[in-house]
Amino acid sequence: MSMTTLPPALAEDDRARLALALAAESGRLLTEAFWRDVAAASKRGNAFDPVTAADEAAERLLRRRIAEAFPRDGLLGEEFGGEHAGAEYVWVLDPVDGTRAFVCGMPGWTTLIALKRHGTPILGLIHQPLIGLLVIGNGRNCWRMARGRVEPVRTRATTRLQDALAGTTLPHLYDTAEKRAFLRAMTRRARHVQFDGDALFYANVACGRMDVAFDTGLAPHDAAALAPIIEGAGGVFSDWRGNRNPVSGDVLACATPELQRQVLALLEA
Repeated sequence: MSMTTLPPALAEDDRARLALALAAESGRLLTEAFWRDVAAASKRGNAFDPVTAADEAAERLLRRRIAEAFPRDGLLGEEFGGEHAGAEYVWVLDPVDGTRAFVCGMPGWTTLIALKRHGTPILGLIHQPLIGLLVIGNGRNCWRMARGRVEPVRTRATTRLQDALAGTTLPHLYDTAEKRAFLRAMTRRARHVQFDGDALFYANVACGRMDVAFDTGLAPHDAAALAPIIEGAGGVFSDWRGNRNPVSGDVLACATPELQRQVLALLEA
C-alpha cells in the first residue's frame, strides 16, 4: 500500500489526497536530514527551543506544494507564520513537532498537518517516517497507515485511570504550582506516565496503544491536527476544563469519557 493510498472514506477528497502526498514528500526530506549531523539554533535565547534547517526546508516544501494545488487556501506554519488567515480552508503545519528529539537523534518527533474549514479542524495527520507510521483522521473516522496497510483504528475501552498508560511532553513545561500538582497527581494515579513523546502520544491514544495524552501551552500548530484524529478514533479531546476540541493551550486526549472525567477531577482538586 503506497503512502498516497487513502482510505475509501477520504478517497474523493482532493485535500486529503494532498495531505498524504505532503506527508510522503516531507517525510523523505526529513528522514534524509535526520541521519546527518543536525545543527540547531534556539528560538528563545538560553532556553533550548531549537529550530533546524530541516524544519525550515520542510515547511517551505509544504507551503509551496499547497500554494501550487490550492492557491486560495490559507496557511499557518510554525516557522513562517500565516497567510490568507481568513480563507475558507486554512492549512496548519508543524514540520517537526518534537525538534528536541530530532536534534538529539531520537525518533520521538513527527510532522503535523491539519486542515481547518471556517476555523474548525476537519482533517488531522501525524506522520513519523522513521518508524513508518501515519495516522489520519477526519473527526468521524481515523486510520493508521503502517507496514503497507491501511486500517481503521479505535481508542481502547479503558475506564479506570489506575489502568491507563498516559503521556506528556516534558515535566519542566509544568511551570506553575497548580500544573506541577496536577502532574504529580497523574503520575500517582495513572498506571504509567511516559515523557517526551510529543504528538506520538496522541497517535498512540488514537491507535489504542495508550489511554491518555495531555500537554500544557500548545500553540495552534501543535494542537490543530489532534482533534480530528482523537475524535475520529472514538476518543475525547478537550481542554483542561472539559471544553471540546481546543485549538491551542492546555489539552487532554482520553480514550473514553470515563477517563476524561477522572483526569478533569484531578485538575479540579
